[in-house]
Amino acid sequence: MTSLTRFAAGFALTVAGIPFAANAQTTINVIGGFSNQYQNSQIEKPFFEGLADVTEGAFETRFRSIDELGLRGYDAFRQLQSGAFQIMAISPGYVSGDDPFVLGLDLPGIMPQLETARAAIEAYRAPLAARIRDRFDGELLAIWPYPAQMLFCRGELAGLEDLAGKKVRIFSSALSDLVEYFGGTGVTLAFSEVYPSLQRGVIDCAITASLSGNEAKWFEVTDTLYTLPMSWAIQLHVANGSFWDGLSDPDRALLAAEVAKMEADMWSVAAMATADGVNCNTGAQPCEIGTEAAMTLSVFDAEAEALLIDAVSQVVLPGWGAECNAAYDACTAIWNDSIGAVTGYTID
Repeated sequence: MTSLTRFAAGFALTVAGIPFAANAQTTINVIGGFSNQYQNSQIEKPFFEGLADVTEGAFETRFRSIDELGLRGYDAFRQLQSGAFQIMAISPGYVSGDDPFVLGLDLPGIMPQLETARAAIEAYRAPLAARIRDRFDGELLAIWPYPAQMLFCRGELAGLEDLAGKKVRIFSSALSDLVEYFGGTGVTLAFSEVYPSLQRGVIDCAITASLSGNEAKWFEVTDTLYTLPMSWAIQLHVANGSFWDGLSDPDRALLAAEVAKMEADMWSVAAMATADGVNCNTGAQPCEIGTEAAMTLSVFDAEAEALLIDAVSQVVLPGWGAECNAAYDACTAIWNDSIGAVTGYTID
């Protein structure tokens, strides 16, 4: 029996032992993000575990994080469609193999500033929601960012050209294209597999959020933090469509409003968590959330930004555009009219 099956079966077996609100109307089985990430542990989990209180018993939740269940995230849409879970946290980079369109909101290099990312994502929200409903019978509830994604490397890394010959953990095909443009090799690994892979020298570098890498203790197995923001590893919360459609109109409105508050909280801490991750990894102050370490800080410059823009134009956007148009012929036209219009990029 898989972890997924055991979890779903366990729900049915343990209902009697869970203290539900007296007037609970709807029970929601939720899979959240990784338990060792600040936003997941401090915002997402408390939100879902406290949903019964803030909705006065309209909703009760049974919440588990993805790593507690031994899941890796690549099958998230299929798991959502199974109906065992009513709401799931989903990483677009992990599920883009099922539909490249979902990765359009987190292509590397196109929106290094958080304000730009938020505006671009708002422009993409409606077409993304329509696509998720059409392809996966899912209802898009929230979109939010992890801290800025940076390079953690064994040894030195002074710039993107130094990726040549290195094996780099990535979590999307677009990041792989970016790494390969600079002569590196992209290696797809689930987050939980990265630490031992760095430790054993299977990979040389890995990309993740500044604070996420700190919380996973990557500073123990890497030496240099290169701070050029590669992306924001945008995350989604998606509801099973049948579950969503089965709710009354007032309950849908109530749940959507409460999830929107969680989304706002996620955005509100992204910049702070980015800075805290950099400070903690490199021994700077203030370090308030993470663990103080002594990695070498490698700061990017205007030349590095220009190189990144070249890579985006040369390989990231054309590569993703061709892949996405093959799956959905309206893909790049929608992207150009939404994210492209905000960021100034166009996919031919």
